[in-house]
Amino acid sequence: VGDGDSRHLGSKVQMPDAFEIVSNEVTVGQVPEKVNIVIPIATVSGLHARIQKKDGNLSVTDLDSTNGTFIDDKRLRPGVPATVLPANYVIFGDIHLAMFRATKLQNVEAATKAEEPEDKVETDSPTGNRETS
Repeated sequence: VGDGDSRHLGSKVQMPDAFEIVSNEVTVGQVPEKVNIVIPIATVSGLHARIQKKDGNLSVTDLDSTNGTFIDDKRLRPGVPATVLPANYVIFGDIHLAMFRATKLQNVEAATKAEEPEDKVETDSPTGNRETS
């Protein structure tokens, strides 16, 4: 499965930075004109997934991406929202290139009143280094 493009294999790629989700719904993908959060990695589709916050819960929906969306090691069914718990890993396409870990969940009202980051997501690089924001 996939488009057969293997140009990224053996190449160094820049790891995505940590990001905050500051609205109730964001889209993730490779094409800036189509998404709120850009992950510039070949195994991430142009419009890859939707992340939603509702009633204190975070969910991810795969938008029929080529290489899939995973929570930990479970591949999501396209179009079916799946709950993300703190410490779960969310993978967009390739576990070695686009793996994120939810580290903090708050509802929008509490975050606004406290003026603190709402959700904090950590990236894991293939070398084991971690970056946080």
